[in-house]
Amino acid sequence: MVLSVFVFYCCLFLMHADGQLIDNRCYLDGGGSTVNFFANEDITVGSSVGSLRVLGDPGKDIVLTLREKDSPVYIAQGTKDLIVAKPLDKEGLIGPSAVFVNVICERKFADEAGIIIPVNIRVTDVNDNAPVWIGAPYKLNLSEVTVIGTRILQGIRAIDLDQPGPYSTVEYQTLPGPYSEYVAFVTPLEGTLVLKRFIDYETVQNFTVKIRAQDQGKPPKYSDTHVTIVVLDSDDQNPKFVRDVYYGQLPTEVGEIRTTPESIRAEDQDRGIRADIRYSIVSSNGSEDEASFEIHPTSGRVKLVRSLAPSQARHSRTLVVKATQVDNPDRYALTTVILSAPKPTGTEAPAAGATQPTVERADFVRGTFYATVREDSRPGTLVSQLTTRPGFASKDGRLRYAVVGSSLAQDTFRVGPAGEIILAKPLTYRRTPQYSFTIDTIDDSVGGRNYSTGVVIDVLPANVWEPRFRKPFYSFVIDGNPAQTGPRQLPVLVGRIEAADGDRTDELAFTLKGNYSHLFRADPYGNLWLVSNRSDLPVAMRLLATVTDSGTPPKSATVPVVVKLRPDTANAFTSNLLLLINIVVASILGTLLLVGFVRCVHRRHRKRKVSSAEQIVAHGNGTGGPALKHGTASSRFLLQRPEQRMLERSSVAGHRHTGVAGDCAASSTYGSDNQDFLESERDHPRRSQARPLTQEELAGQNLNHLLLHWQEKYDEKSNCPEDVSIDDKLIVYF
Repeated sequence: MVLSVFVFYCCLFLMHADGQLIDNRCYLDGGGSTVNFFANEDITVGSSVGSLRVLGDPGKDIVLTLREKDSPVYIAQGTKDLIVAKPLDKEGLIGPSAVFVNVICERKFADEAGIIIPVNIRVTDVNDNAPVWIGAPYKLNLSEVTVIGTRILQGIRAIDLDQPGPYSTVEYQTLPGPYSEYVAFVTPLEGTLVLKRFIDYETVQNFTVKIRAQDQGKPPKYSDTHVTIVVLDSDDQNPKFVRDVYYGQLPTEVGEIRTTPESIRAEDQDRGIRADIRYSIVSSNGSEDEASFEIHPTSGRVKLVRSLAPSQARHSRTLVVKATQVDNPDRYALTTVILSAPKPTGTEAPAAGATQPTVERADFVRGTFYATVREDSRPGTLVSQLTTRPGFASKDGRLRYAVVGSSLAQDTFRVGPAGEIILAKPLTYRRTPQYSFTIDTIDDSVGGRNYSTGVVIDVLPANVWEPRFRKPFYSFVIDGNPAQTGPRQLPVLVGRIEAADGDRTDELAFTLKGNYSHLFRADPYGNLWLVSNRSDLPVAMRLLATVTDSGTPPKSATVPVVVKLRPDTANAFTSNLLLLINIVVASILGTLLLVGFVRCVHRRHRKRKVSSAEQIVAHGNGTGGPALKHGTASSRFLLQRPEQRMLERSSVAGHRHTGVAGDCAASSTYGSDNQDFLESERDHPRRSQARPLTQEELAGQNLNHLLLHWQEKYDEKSNCPEDVSIDDKLIVYF
């Protein structure tokens, strides 16, 4: 019975107002109208993306189908699961990057049409792509004189096809291996290689470095490639002779001299360049060697061109041969040719009086020692060290060294007890750029046995002086403006900036800076040229001229330069107009100053009047000053307030109407009026108890009273038949 009632109420609840039951099949569980799924792009074919939240049983009361026929997903038979039918790819290379399908849900045993449910499948990215090199492998040519830190290769790039983010961010690095220490990337995120170590062409001509590009995935994916660097030879090596010293014998007649152990030959040590060599003899004995001997510039064969005097032929000679590169005179090498004196006829003994050792007596490591020293080296600097052959040594260790063959070298250098060549005096490159001399070594342990070696010391110029300008400021004027004179033929010489350097070998180079520097050019001689034909040149153009020498290190100096245009007629008219305006402005200012001065004088005059009035007030107080006309004090009248004066005048009004003549006579003097006031003051004693006036009130009221009194006197004079005089002091002060 209870079950029947429950079923009945359930049927009532499910019925519509029209009496039909509610059918919720094909609706989404939890509401909504669309279904969204997320799937990684590495999902395998046949895997389930997700299950549709559709109410109903697909095998019994609903039927689920897809409207799209060729869809990358399908619905498993009798289930609500979406199955992957094709690969998915976020990048869209091997499959779709997003899937949008419509699921049709049909209700069984119902006449209504099926419900369409949109389904959106979003494909998410995974790190499934490795970086791909662009333009790899890489190859570049690099000079051996490239400075460390130079960017030798830019544009190395690898791209990752993954979506923007860590999976597509590429980092670069060099892998450990041979020559990996020569190059490196500026930053891991920038594909730019820089040089970390000097490269020598004579050591390595080419090498390969392996590099890697990897993303920031976990684990990361990477790709490797290599960079091949071909080293280019540069002229950084001096030529070199095959032998440090060559030997020969002085001939008795003019002719070629045969050298041993082989012919004189030098080669450029820059094997990639192999510049041509030219030979020459450097004089070590004044002009004697150059006049007596010569060397073929290309073959290196030495020849005696002038017979020697008998006294010279008995001594050994040392020639200094120089090998210079044809393409670069600054690259050279030196060697020596020791020519022994010929043996006397019929004997094997050396010629009498011969002081130089024979060729076989040279027991030094090198036949000639070469050294360089800077011009600015201080006395006491170690220039070079003489070294002997391993088998040569003194028995008691006592060797004496002496500089011979050049008095200048004897004063400039000295040899220490261990064979060290030490600078004794300051050097001057302009005076002596090279020293060639001989050092004798005497071994006292074997009876003063003598050994000799040649020494060639080149003085390197030092940048001692900095360039200087002749003037601290340069100003030039250009005639005419191109806007009025028309285009001129360029370039136009503006002037010359004079500069000099105390170092003889230094060359000067001029540069211009400033807003108008592109309009001018300065040549190596300091000439300033106008190279622009613009018509809108300003009246004055300011530049900075910098001169730099070629010394090491280079030094420079800077001077200001002003280039002006000569004013034309229009500019003269403008200047005159400006002058006229300045004159008018100056006149106005002068007028204003004059008016101010007059006002100041007027104010000072008024202050003096006030001071004089105070002196008049002081008469009645006995403070001095000129007495009044009738000798009666008038301070009472002057010190009274206006209201007091009006009351007293009303009390004596009867006296003033007794007659015109009497009235005029009574008021013609100060004493009579003041007498009336004195009597009125005795009748009103309380008025004398009024507050005393301050100095400012006293001066102001006294002036007003004097003016009123003068006006009354003037009116009475006009009404009186007789001539009544007015006090001259009032006229003077007012």
